[in-house]
Amino acid sequence: MLEAMSASHTSIKMTPLHQRLEDKQISRRGDRAFETLVAPVRAGKKESERHKTSHAKLFIEYRNIDPAVETALYYGFTPLPAPLLITKKDKDAARGIDEEIKSDIYSITPMLEERIAMLRYAAENGLKEEQPAMFCAEVLTGPPIRRKADQRRLLFDIIGTRSSIADATLIQTALATLRECAHENLTLSINSVGDRESMSQFVRELGNYYRKHVTALPQSCKTQLKKSPFELLTCAHPECRALFEEAPKPMGFLGDESRRHFREVLEFLEELEIPYKIDHALGGNRSFANETIFDIRETMPDGTSQRLSYGMRYDNLGKRLGLRSELPSVGVNVLLVRDKRERKERRAIRFKKPLVFLLQLGFYAKLKSLRVIEMLRKAHIPIHQALCRDKLVSQLSVADRLKIPYSIILGQREALENCAIIRNTETRAQETVRLDNLVEHLKKMKIG
Repeated sequence: MLEAMSASHTSIKMTPLHQRLEDKQISRRGDRAFETLVAPVRAGKKESERHKTSHAKLFIEYRNIDPAVETALYYGFTPLPAPLLITKKDKDAARGIDEEIKSDIYSITPMLEERIAMLRYAAENGLKEEQPAMFCAEVLTGPPIRRKADQRRLLFDIIGTRSSIADATLIQTALATLRECAHENLTLSINSVGDRESMSQFVRELGNYYRKHVTALPQSCKTQLKKSPFELLTCAHPECRALFEEAPKPMGFLGDESRRHFREVLEFLEELEIPYKIDHALGGNRSFANETIFDIRETMPDGTSQRLSYGMRYDNLGKRLGLRSELPSVGVNVLLVRDKRERKERRAIRFKKPLVFLLQLGFYAKLKSLRVIEMLRKAHIPIHQALCRDKLVSQLSVADRLKIPYSIILGQREALENCAIIRNTETRAQETVRLDNLVEHLKKMKIG
């Protein structure tokens, strides 16, 4: 239907979003970075030196990172300059929150100490000045002798936002990363466990349910029931699997805000045409996980499946670590398998500096935004964005600070008509382009 609407509008009159942009008097300083990139170097330099200098300014070079991180760069993640090291302090802090915490350095399941280390890094590197922050990193959890040489674990985290698009961005980034690494037949499972109140109510009702059927439980599960009925959700015993079918489900206890958040996440997935299934057994780590929980598995030729990615929200962890206020965050772990040849590859990425900033206003525009970013990623056109910021003024301030010469603008009307506005931030000249022609148009402008 959207395609039919857009096909009937070959030209678009000025929209309220245009008017808002004019009223804000977008700063003309945004093109100075572009002028710096293309301006000739001072007289007297040799031609080869001038070419080298100009070329270098067009790229950002990242060293000592896995090549798979390049996919995340298109979505706005910043790689850590070195692998994230889990320190003794991080582990002690984790035990202070959960005395019975179990850590498996070979598991893809997000560990409490990993997220503590990520929040520590963010706090030490100016998170207060820039929220939300998007980080990606390899993680080191033990001495080299204990690590599997053929496996790497990547962490992607968005810190400082409750926005549902952050959850969707992580899911899309994880899927795109795995596909670029030649993984196929991927399946996304997702669930919501709500906030602390709804989680507590669910666990209480779950315990009551299993106690009513305690005689049907194996002896080991009876012991587990006394510690935490939550663990029985993933128990593999046939008796427990049978009881699980009629057991209370986390989604039955969600509050209004949690329902709204989860519904929006699913809307993003549907807009991106990402198939998913609701898995009521996905509960994450109860000591720090809340709201959205998801995993990605690959179905192997023999019919078995392997979990390659696991993500969850951890909105309350910052406050439990002693921060003055909650620091809503969401993170995902991605497992990469590297053969001997791949492990010896040069670990560096040369990434083109983005010349375009994506501005969006309204929920329907957000729905389209991730699709636009993925389309441009496949065409190797990097962009800057601030998808987790709702207010136009906030997005414009980021674009102005970065001094980006062009903007792609998506408002409610543009989203409905399947088009976008391309705007020169210095001259304010703009034109409307259909989304299916966007890549070709940007390449003609020498942006791609």
